Amino acid sequence: MSYFSLNNKLVAVPLKYGMIGGVVVILLFLIFYFMNLDPLVNIKMVDIFILTVFILFALKEFRDRYNDRQLHFWQGMTGGVINYLTIAVISAIFILIMTVIIDPEMTTKYIESRIALLHENKQTLIDTMDEQTYIDTVAGVKGTTGFDLALDDFLKKSIIGLFLTIIISVILRK
Repeated sequence: MSYFSLNNKLVAVPLKYGMIGGVVVILLFLIFYFMNLDPLVNIKMVDIFILTVFILFALKEFRDRYNDRQLHFWQGMTGGVINYLTIAVISAIFILIMTVIIDPEMTTKYIESRIALLHENKQTLIDTMDEQTYIDTVAGVKGTTGFDLALDDFLKKSIIGLFLTIIISVILRK
C-alpha cells in the first residue's frame, strides 16, 4: 500500500476532515459577507477555532478508530499537516474567486479599511518606526490584490495550523 494512497487512513481521515473544514470556512465566510461583517478581517479569530476543532477530530478519529488508540507524534504531525493544508487551500482558492471574479470590490473595500486603520494610528506608527516606513506601508496596502489576500489567508492558516498540530499531536500522543 502506498503511503499517499487514499486507502491509507492517515491520509484519508485528515483529508476528509480538511474538506469538511474547508466547506465550513466557506460557509462562515459567506455568512460574514452577507451580514456585511468584512470577512477578510473578522473571520481570523474563528479560523483558529475551526482549525483546532478539525485537526483534533481528524487525529482523534485516526487514533481511536484506525490505529488501536495509539498516535505517534509523526502520525499526528502528518495527519495535522494534511488537514490544515486542505482547509487552507480550499479557503485560499475561495477567497481568490471571491475577490477576483465574484466581488472585486471586496478587495477595494479591504484596502480602504486598512488605509483608514493606518491613518487612525499614524502617529503611533511613526513614533514606533519612522515616517518613511509608514509611507511605505500605506503604499504596500494600496497595491494589495485578490491574489495577495488569498496568499495571506493560506499562509496564516498554515502557520496557525502548524502550531496547533504540534500541540494537539503531543496531547493525543499515547
